[in-house]
Amino acid sequence: MSVTVTQTVDSAGRRAEELREIPFQVISRSSSKLRAVPLTAGVCLPKGRLFDAGEWAVEGLGGSHLTAQTEILNRFSDGSVRWLLVNFVASRLLPGTTSCCLVRHRRHTSPTGCDVTGTGGRSGVLRLSITDGAKRSDLLLDPELTNADGNRIELRLKSTTRRSAGPVRHVHLVELQPVRLPHVALRLLVEAWPEADCLKVECRIRNTRRARHVGGLWDLGDSGSFHFNSLHLNFRCPDPADADIKWQTDPLSAVQQDPAIAEVRLTQFGSGEEHWNSTNHVDRSGRSTVRYRGYEQLTVRPGVDDGEAVRVFIKGDRCQPVISVSGDDGQLTVVMPEFREQFPSSLGAFRNRAHRTATVCAGCFPESADQTFELQGGEQKTKTAWVSLSRPETSSDHLLFCVECPRILQSSEWIRQCQVLPWFPGSGADGDLSEHSTTIDRFQAYLKEATSGDFSVEARRRKIDEYGWRNFGEVPADHEQTHFAGDRTIISHYNNQFDLIFGGILNLFRTGDPEWFNLIDPLARHVMDIDIYHTNQDRSAFNGGLFWHTDHYVDAHTATHRTYSRQNATGQSAYGGGPANEHNYTTGLLHFYFLTGSLEARETVIGLADWVIAMDDGSRTVFGILDSGCTGLASKTVLEDFHGPGRGVGNSINSLIDGWVLTGEQSYMQKAEELIRRAVHPRQDLDDLHLEDAEGHWSYTVCLTALGRYLSVKLEAGQMDSMYSYVRDTLIHYGRWMVQAEKPTLSQPERLEFPTEAWAAQDLRKANVLRITASCTDNTDDELQMRRKADEISSAAWHDLYQFGQQHLTARCLSIVMTEGLREVFHVCCQAEYFPPATAKSEYGEWSMFVNQKDRVRRLLKNPVRLMRCSRHLLNPVRWVKLLDAFRRQL
Repeated sequence: MSVTVTQTVDSAGRRAEELREIPFQVISRSSSKLRAVPLTAGVCLPKGRLFDAGEWAVEGLGGSHLTAQTEILNRFSDGSVRWLLVNFVASRLLPGTTSCCLVRHRRHTSPTGCDVTGTGGRSGVLRLSITDGAKRSDLLLDPELTNADGNRIELRLKSTTRRSAGPVRHVHLVELQPVRLPHVALRLLVEAWPEADCLKVECRIRNTRRARHVGGLWDLGDSGSFHFNSLHLNFRCPDPADADIKWQTDPLSAVQQDPAIAEVRLTQFGSGEEHWNSTNHVDRSGRSTVRYRGYEQLTVRPGVDDGEAVRVFIKGDRCQPVISVSGDDGQLTVVMPEFREQFPSSLGAFRNRAHRTATVCAGCFPESADQTFELQGGEQKTKTAWVSLSRPETSSDHLLFCVECPRILQSSEWIRQCQVLPWFPGSGADGDLSEHSTTIDRFQAYLKEATSGDFSVEARRRKIDEYGWRNFGEVPADHEQTHFAGDRTIISHYNNQFDLIFGGILNLFRTGDPEWFNLIDPLARHVMDIDIYHTNQDRSAFNGGLFWHTDHYVDAHTATHRTYSRQNATGQSAYGGGPANEHNYTTGLLHFYFLTGSLEARETVIGLADWVIAMDDGSRTVFGILDSGCTGLASKTVLEDFHGPGRGVGNSINSLIDGWVLTGEQSYMQKAEELIRRAVHPRQDLDDLHLEDAEGHWSYTVCLTALGRYLSVKLEAGQMDSMYSYVRDTLIHYGRWMVQAEKPTLSQPERLEFPTEAWAAQDLRKANVLRITASCTDNTDDELQMRRKADEISSAAWHDLYQFGQQHLTARCLSIVMTEGLREVFHVCCQAEYFPPATAKSEYGEWSMFVNQKDRVRRLLKNPVRLMRCSRHLLNPVRWVKLLDAFRRQL
């Protein structure tokens, strides 16, 4: 598809070739034609080609131009658009792939709108008013939360905020506050699509109270948890005409309807899978929370002459229900996506002819006679319902799109040309493909084997029944099975290690296969809900942080997705911890935001970047009254006193870069550069750092990869300053050392505690780091040696990887190879990236290992003279306030 451009001048007077067409594809895996399909996706653009969102339409889906609503998600350093969010409604969508494009088009549309207001009656009840031209539809939404005793909790409408509005889509944020429960927050994100006659309602419940995590253990039953019986969303049309109930057990099954039925309810109790009663689903006492394998359908027929109602139960394994109440004036239909996967879920409808009311009830957490739900301190959960307000004769498959999930994608070559991803090879290579066939083929062969059959995403989930509201989306840590002492399948969770989300997005863009969304979408939402510690009441080192994978080679037990369980503590040594810098992965969530426009993803990336700054702020700790300097918690790796290159500082730097790319806030880049200077130096004695010790320091390559990304974003921003030179020279220094000192890790297995397949996968990153360092040097001999050493290590890594049987296909290797294997394709097959030298240089001075705050205070207490000098700090009342606050948070 050709791309049309015109010459324009932006507001700053810069000449630009403005895009007039942006190509993309719509992919529908449905076997039938879909209609009135709301679609939202981010599309990327080349630098310097578009500066304002403008007005657009979609061409290629048949008929006239479809009105598109756009929003700028991110800009390049020159102010041009990097990512643009596109919203439109496809009037009809055929199965398969349809090539489309955005074209410049002045809108001539009827006015649309959506208002969300309180009803003025019972607090918490909302009136949603949707207009499309002259047509207006009203819907009442009554959220219902009950406490552990089953009593309804009063909800107060706190605020309603319009986040966006346009001709296609309106977004409102509604905050509700449970009365007398200040630590519980209920948020509704309401998307209105007037042209499609539907609404999307995301309901998020969050426990903002901290967990107490005594001894660094994070089991269920913690005193910071919130226990409740149910959470429902009740939908009804005001003053409906006499309504009938229609339902389906899934969108493609036959519609069931009986005018005599007064109530229908379908409840999914378990996954419906073979291992539905897995120990993955235990409560605080270790008892299973799943009583039934699948779903139950209840229909209620009123008794004759005031007789007892007739209740009929039907059971099955899996359902994805659609329920409608239909009358003379219209039809209200509700669907809950991932109904089975996110169990327990319920969807029901009931009518009261005497009061002329009909309600559809979506059970995000349906009530149960023998179970309450535990939302841990700092934990949240989001569930979604799609609601259609349509004519009575509207077909029952109207909301099929929210189950089938059509997707918008751009070609891998377009994405590569836009240069919005680091080291992305597109669909293959530059020049003659045969020259690079081995590199491409072995990566593609591995990925196919590791994502299909017994290693597909669904197969991995089924092994431990990784389903349910707290689990779905997570990837089981199946590599932990090897050294597990138990005689069953280990319950172990991976919590986005090595940024599985980003690896999945890279390969989605590479292949254009929407099947990758089966990994990316649920995983990203799971991480944002369950793996983030959503509180500001704990110590700054934990608040807003990301939990690790669960502990190595032991069952997670009642720690759920939090790292340490009391059942694994032996009492013989220190055990426990919490969120920490070494496991902070943001780049996948950043690009998930670019891909979907998810507000939660944007908030999460910013929150994790802020967490890096907060954990390093010494004024927030109990030691701050004497020494308010940096703690070192953002830069340590493995050991409290090691602040050289490692994954701790590497992930911190990378998260801060993501914060800067997303917001442009200079404080993030300043902190990133501070951590860079703390950890590395162009003239470090690398032998003195003992980097050849793989067990202790294998992850120095994570830091060097972050430095390579730093150079990339600085180069794009035109900031070839002294820090750019500092990092470039540092990478050259490390590359020369690696040529002389590095070997394939498994060539010395006796130096490893567990010589597993993961070491081979990690060596792929080591090889790619050498290729990055080769892209920095202007010395031809240096570059040749670095690339030769990279090829040597990479070749050995691929060979060693396959020596472990199918173990090399498990989650840990997959998460690494998805990213590093693809980056190898770029480095080997595409034009080598080059980081040119900068004219700006400065004296680098000397480097010494950073001393963390605790050790500085220990030294201070041993030095009476220095202690006396610091005693003036004790006269500062602000420091005393912070000290008392820090003590409170430590308890």
